[in-house]
Amino acid sequence: MTPLAARLAALAPRERRLLAAAGAVAALVVVGRVALAVHDDLATLRARVAAHERDLADVRRAAATLRRSAPPAAEEDGAGSLLARLESAADGAVGRERIASMTPSAGPVEDGVAEDRVALAVRGASLVETVRLLHALETASPPIRVARLELRKHPDEAERFDATVEVAQTRPAP
Repeated sequence: MTPLAARLAALAPRERRLLAAAGAVAALVVVGRVALAVHDDLATLRARVAAHERDLADVRRAAATLRRSAPPAAEEDGAGSLLARLESAADGAVGRERIASMTPSAGPVEDGVAEDRVALAVRGASLVETVRLLHALETASPPIRVARLELRKHPDEAERFDATVEVAQTRPAP
């Protein structure tokens, strides 16, 4: 006989009943706490799923707005300089007043291929306007390749951003 069984056998019947009742109450408390924890976790998960569904609906609305307000596509043959195409896309997406600068540069010539780059600085644009600009660059015909994107919060307004978008295009070297 184990020491615990020996101790239980030495108890009076009333003490054994009280000990069994205390064990049952403790088990009920543990089961209740586990059930409450599971219920709270499920409620938290439901709230997260609802938040994700709201975010997805917001993204779908923004995508629909972008599709409706997208600037008309450029000519299919891709004629026009990179600077002109970028200016057209940026003017339609963020407006001329937000464009701070456009700086063209030429990349290195290697293996008979030259690279043209233009750095576009946009000041005080909202996140929606910045995404609209990136979408306009992506949907241009042919698409304008973004080589670098730098996004900084505007120091005075948290919902405004200063963005620098550098685009690149390769062409045959002259």
